[in-house]
Amino acid sequence: SPIIFCTIVLGIGSVRKAAKVGAVGGLALGYFLVMSTVALAIGILVGNLLEPGQGLHLTESVREVGAAQAPKASESTVDFLLGIIPTTLVSAFTSEKVLQTLLVALLVGFALQALGKSGEPVLRGIGHLQKLVFRVLSMIMWAAPVGAFGAMAAVVGETGVDALKSLAVIMIGFYVTCLLFVVLVLGALLRLFARVNILLLLKYLAREFLLILSTSSSESALPRLIAKMEHLGVSRPVVGITVPTGYSFNLDG
Repeated sequence: SPIIFCTIVLGIGSVRKAAKVGAVGGLALGYFLVMSTVALAIGILVGNLLEPGQGLHLTESVREVGAAQAPKASESTVDFLLGIIPTTLVSAFTSEKVLQTLLVALLVGFALQALGKSGEPVLRGIGHLQKLVFRVLSMIMWAAPVGAFGAMAAVVGETGVDALKSLAVIMIGFYVTCLLFVVLVLGALLRLFARVNILLLLKYLAREFLLILSTSSSESALPRLIAKMEHLGVSRPVVGITVPTGYSFNLDG
């Protein structure tokens, strides 16, 4: 949450015209919606072909428990919209709801933008805070692979290797779906609009992918991803708006 907050505030605050922020944000949201639809279609196709979970042999009692819990897990549109609004500014960072952090960051960013030069000291302070958060997170990530290894070893030691076999199909389906989406869909878009080879980009971001794989968290690679996108020549406002927003919208490219 602090990473997303600082990055979005800096991205919006560094743009002098709110119309430009709206244009970039509108294009990004439209892109996320289209890509989410494509990702869902590919996921449904692969899921129907592989039929993951077929070998779990769920009993009728398990099915009834799941059906009883389904209404409790559902959320209406009104509840979703109300859930975006935090109770306090501090609760947006402690509730583990990324959309609340996103909303607060947007408000602070536009407020600093409206303040003009008088808001520049606050903007510089948030920039220093972002560097501090990046440094702390990089220190934590050194120990993250060790923790992931310990968690996997504990699961295998407790349940045995046979328990993991039923999950193999699900894992294969997941990686096949990701491969199709990244190479075919994102690869075609990169070649068409940016003239960039998707394989070269994947090689450039290989260390970030390994970090995500070892920690099971895409947020751990967010600081390095932002730095590398800026190194490629993408402007800070575009990176500051699209990358954290994309993290909040299904991570579809």
